[in-house]
Amino acid sequence: MATYDCDAPARSLVAVGDGDSTMFAAGTQTIRGGNAVHIVSHDRDRDVARCAAVLTHPDGEIWSMDARCSDGGSGGVRDVLATAFDGVDGTSRGGVAIWRLPPSLDPRGDPTRGDLARLGTVRSSDLSDVSDVSGATPRCVRWSAADPAVLAVVADSFLAIVRVDAEGGPDPKPSTRGALPAGSHVPSPSCVSFHPDETHVVAVAGFGPDVHVYDARAGLHAPSQTVQNAHALQVRGVDYDPGAAGTSLATCGDDGATKTWDARCLTKPTGDSRLATDPDDDGHAHWAWCVAHNPEYPDRLLASCGGDGVVRLWRTDGGVPPAGVAASRGSSGFDGAGSDGSSRLCAAASFRGSHADTVYQTAWGRGDDPWTLASVSYDGRVVLDQVPRAEKYRILL
Repeated sequence: MATYDCDAPARSLVAVGDGDSTMFAAGTQTIRGGNAVHIVSHDRDRDVARCAAVLTHPDGEIWSMDARCSDGGSGGVRDVLATAFDGVDGTSRGGVAIWRLPPSLDPRGDPTRGDLARLGTVRSSDLSDVSDVSGATPRCVRWSAADPAVLAVVADSFLAIVRVDAEGGPDPKPSTRGALPAGSHVPSPSCVSFHPDETHVVAVAGFGPDVHVYDARAGLHAPSQTVQNAHALQVRGVDYDPGAAGTSLATCGDDGATKTWDARCLTKPTGDSRLATDPDDDGHAHWAWCVAHNPEYPDRLLASCGGDGVVRLWRTDGGVPPAGVAASRGSSGFDGAGSDGSSRLCAAASFRGSHADTVYQTAWGRGDDPWTLASVSYDGRVVLDQVPRAEKYRILL
């Protein structure tokens, strides 16, 4: 385990870099101003977290971030970062800013300090055809894996799927693919996930117990699928499995549970952490805020985090460690079933004691480091954990 402390509260986190050096970007959220994106690198040999850069974010509080790789223009690969922000000076409005990270971040050298390179800004009023949304604060932003120029944005009163030319100029113009009117099926949408193979299909949730799937080709005025009462009170995290052709969806919510669903037939969960026989392994003791599939082994590992300050790993395949390898506590795969036929989603590992505040976001390492799991809590602490050795053997052997 390695830790790094930002100088301000934080709730957004995303993996960046080319895979040769694992790095994560954490965005701060303070009303005092001076918000920034901290680039945290991981020295795997010594298990030490280092600050590679602190880059000023002049647009205000960062609510959400996502990154994608693109041609850096000089033969290298650089990250294009999208940040959902809320102005803090009383005059600026919320929106989404598009930035390019510096081309040369030395994960082992002295921290780089400077400004993010702005490619463009999309204001809330440009994202929706709904009247009076100029002051709406975007809560979540996600790039599409199927098309790196397509972005999904959810705010207090709308959902939008837009095309942003983040490569072509200093002020990219959005082209709205669809907008969800306020007061319709998703009250106050707060989380979104793209179908891995489609640019027009998204899963959305907000202030309510349901999860809605929208197909922008048919418009965003009515969902194509709905999971009713997926979680008690509110669903706070949704994530499509990036390696299952969009057939699996994971969710988490205010009941502390983590669940998996067959996205082709959203009638009952295929896995439910609340069915565990051990109460210490049945989910989070407070709201679960984020759920994320492992990018290299999405059909094997799932991560979640919550208001109890705990980060958890879940098995999504029902496997057990190979003979001679000690199992992690509480790991028994998919065993047992609920009254609706759903299977027990069992814990592979729990990371406790590193965070003293709500953990809002988790992010897996890129490239050749799928075993590093980063998390960020509201006190600004970034923690880098490693998948337990027994789980690695279970997956690889």
